Amino acid sequence: MKPIEKKALAKMLYTKGVLSRKLIAQNVGTTEKTLRSWIESEGWDEQRQMQTITRPQLLQDAYRQLKALNDFIDEKGGIPDKSQSDAKAVLIREIELFSIKPLHKYIEVVSEFVDYIQKNKPDLLMPVLEISDLFINQVAREKGV
Repeated sequence: MKPIEKKALAKMLYTKGVLSRKLIAQNVGTTEKTLRSWIESEGWDEQRQMQTITRPQLLQDAYRQLKALNDFIDEKGGIPDKSQSDAKAVLIREIELFSIKPLHKYIEVVSEFVDYIQKNKPDLLMPVLEISDLFINQVAREKGV
């Protein structure tokens, strides 16, 4: 396996959270030190985190926070002060953002597609991983992430 292929496979395994670092390094034929270097220099932890946080989870959290804020406002007489109104506006924007086409949705679909390729057409995995990575990075830039 070429170094770029090792790195791409390691990235996929790491960001999916399937294996420990030690097992990933063993499976791709590299050292844990090299793997740690890739993780740190290319922000794989952030990418891994984005894949584990789902859109429904984010929406649920935002709705829960909005309900708690509304309950608090009701307890204090039903009229929000400026900071409460601002917080409400932020939560509403967040709910709208996650309800449209969030980055997480793109990541979920691409991950499912990569899983399909890995299982059914493993010879195409490397080009698909490279193209998928480019696509997700472009979508993230467009969304200002």
